[in-house]
Amino acid sequence: MLPSMPPALVWFLLGIVFFVLELMLPGLLLFFFGLGAWCVALAVLLLPLSLNIQILIFLLVSVIALVLLRSTFRKMFKGKVFEVDELDDFVPQGAIAEVVEDIVPPAGGRIRYGGTFWHAVAEQPLARGTKVRVLAKNNLIITVEPTTQGEL
Repeated sequence: MLPSMPPALVWFLLGIVFFVLELMLPGLLLFFFGLGAWCVALAVLLLPLSLNIQILIFLLVSVIALVLLRSTFRKMFKGKVFEVDELDDFVPQGAIAEVVEDIVPPAGGRIRYGGTFWHAVAEQPLARGTKVRVLAKNNLIITVEPTTQGEL
């Protein structure tokens, strides 16, 4: 026979199960059931509630949170998709970047600008660690040239 667990612990663990399942399944739905379960766990800690009242609180909190917060959370976690034309905002012409993977023409290498890595090409070989200036972009390929000492 299984030992009896306090209802607050059962609801708390059920909430964790919902949160873990939300990480594995897309849709941002199970998160709100986890939230409802944790609210019931808190309510059971504060007040002695019957199982029917616990289930009612679980359903009400879950559904209300789902209706009121789901669209807000989806916007927050979805992020933004950028068009290729918006790349200029991230790697402006004339920006100074650093080569992180040797560029040996005609093959390209990689540069780092603003904490992001980009594929890059140049007319001359450039070694890792070289500071470069952005000349242009072609889709997601950045054309660079080495900087002079005065530009740094």
